[in-house]
Amino acid sequence: MRRWQRFGGTTGGEARAGRGRWGLRLRVLVLAVATVVAVPSAARAESTWSEAGISAGAVLVNLVYMPAKLTYALAGLLVTGAAYALSAGDRDVAGPILDAALRGDYVVTPDHLRGREDLEFIGRRRARSPGPAGNPQRDPYRPGGTGEFDDGY
Repeated sequence: MRRWQRFGGTTGGEARAGRGRWGLRLRVLVLAVATVVAVPSAARAESTWSEAGISAGAVLVNLVYMPAKLTYALAGLLVTGAAYALSAGDRDVAGPILDAALRGDYVVTPDHLRGREDLEFIGRRRARSPGPAGNPQRDPYRPGGTGEFDDGY
């Protein structure tokens, strides 16, 4: 036996014909990979390109939307500070301004472009709902308050 045959080598004719020890295994492996990859990807090809287009559109829209939203939020912070100072620290005046400025969406997603989600540039104030056992939640703008007038500062 020749030295190269001991290590699994084949003669030139066998290698070219694919009859060697690795030839059949390689063909089966290539066929299996091609079947697994090609069949599902053919069915997904259209949705993949559609998804890529929507995602690219979201990136392009965000190039304009994100700086605009951040500028609006920063301006809202400045106006909130002025309103708080000019109202002598009244959180009922500054709170809604702060909510409108800081809440909302900062990033446009593909679901926004598809219409599955609403895009909210100007944020809405949090809805106050009753807490456990019907107790109202605390007002975020009054440290000890429940949203009703109290002088318990």
